[in-house]
Amino acid sequence: MATRAGALSYLAWRALVAHPLRRLFRRRGTGLERFRAAYVAEGLGPTTPEDRAVGEAASACVACGLCELGCELAGAVPAVRALGLHAAFRLYSRSAAGLPLAAAALEACAGCAGCDALCPTGVPIARIVRHLRAKALAGRDPPVREG
Repeated sequence: MATRAGALSYLAWRALVAHPLRRLFRRRGTGLERFRAAYVAEGLGPTTPEDRAVGEAASACVACGLCELGCELAGAVPAVRALGLHAAFRLYSRSAAGLPLAAAALEACAGCAGCDALCPTGVPIARIVRHLRAKALAGRDPPVREG
């Protein structure tokens, strides 16, 4: 019984004292501003609907490497061979801040879409590479409208 009373008094204290005080002293600003203040330093920026669509498509990559075997650039450009497409997908999924490191490899891609036909899981590699290239070359996330 004492445990129940203690739990109820703790919940009452949080509802009547802690939460109202937290609301008084919280950071002001829009949700996007608070998000950026909390996460951008860690490399986690807000995403756009296109980012989420590309991320969902890239998540089907099983890192089999078949796309790289059929890529003529992988044999000719050391940056492409060293990074690999599945590594670029993983790099982007962890943090957009590290994506500029892959800019040379992504820029070398001619966008011929020959790798799309080789993917056993149907990942639209050429579309993803175009999106990642644009993000890498921009070096930062584009402005996002709240809504």
